[in-house]
Amino acid sequence: MTAPDLASAASVLDLASKVVDAAVGRLAATSIDANQVLAYDVAHAASAVATGKGLLDYGGKGETEGKITCAFIADAVAELAGKVFGREAEWGVDAGALDGARDFIATFKAPDFVASITDPGPRHLDGDFELVQDTFRRYAEQELAPRAEHIHRTNGDIPEDIVEGLAEMGAFGLSIPAEYGGYGEGGEGEYIGMVVTTEELSRGSLGAGGSLITRPEILARALMAGGTEEQKHEWLPKLATAEVMNAVAVTEPDYGSDVAGVKVTATPTDGGWLINGVKTWCTFGARADVLLVLARTDPDRSIGHRGLSMFIVPKDRGDSHGFELVQRAEGGAAGGGKMEGRPIDTIGYRGMHSYEIAFEHWFVPAENLIGMDGGMGRGFYY
Repeated sequence: MTAPDLASAASVLDLASKVVDAAVGRLAATSIDANQVLAYDVAHAASAVATGKGLLDYGGKGETEGKITCAFIADAVAELAGKVFGREAEWGVDAGALDGARDFIATFKAPDFVASITDPGPRHLDGDFELVQDTFRRYAEQELAPRAEHIHRTNGDIPEDIVEGLAEMGAFGLSIPAEYGGYGEGGEGEYIGMVVTTEELSRGSLGAGGSLITRPEILARALMAGGTEEQKHEWLPKLATAEVMNAVAVTEPDYGSDVAGVKVTATPTDGGWLINGVKTWCTFGARADVLLVLARTDPDRSIGHRGLSMFIVPKDRGDSHGFELVQRAEGGAAGGGKMEGRPIDTIGYRGMHSYEIAFEHWFVPAENLIGMDGGMGRGFYY
């Protein structure tokens, strides 16, 4: 049986790092916009190399951990080699820059070696995170797993008692600071807690569990990054208790991962903003009480991502099979705005439902621009 070789793993990662650094240097000397394919490949490669380096310490904790580490690094560097082969000049490296990794990849990417890893490996969590793991694993086994297949096969709604149960357990407030009604105490720990919880809930159901808590996480992070104190005190406690559930409306039909190019607009009006345009893949959009909407507040599209701002957009809950909402005028605010949600059939995430959502003069109060005046043009970063 092949034994893990962490020294060789570190050496192989060093080769990969040099290749990535060379490509980063080329991008810095030219333009990411002019070299988008290379930039995309380098971003993936850099993430894989960083993950591999992070695994080296884990790999030293035991034989299973070592096997997992070597298998991951072999796979990651083999994938990088495939991107570089024939494009060495573009990456700024010599032909054969990764030849020193061949033997390592052949050994630790071999089917027999990978097949020998039958144990997912211990996590080596500390006591607090072990408790988080055990708590949410029990909930996933007892409450999610027995209902997951029915939700998936019928594309049914996620039962409200699941939402309520997770809220009572604090799942929606894991990374919201305690001062705002959550359970976060700051530091890297709250990220680990969120990851462990997501993994455990996903064991029972990705759609009805693991993915369910990520949308409040995204809005909470945006508020913590740029929200005013008034906005934090208004929204974070409601997110932590699931009094308010949110969806994320960023992607557009012609702009998927190219977030900087989105076209949905927010134009000033008396007391706030009017949202116009179409978002897509807005998961959980019908059940949500608010949408986190990225919109263009500067009509000059040539400035790209610098013209985008982030809004918290309240709405009534809609029917999961499609909804059309008409806005009522309240307190002198503009009325008559429309929001229409068309469900998109998906293979996965069934039960959460994804939507194409069209906005027509949908009014958003001025105080719902995240960061207020300081948030203008900062939506891309949030």
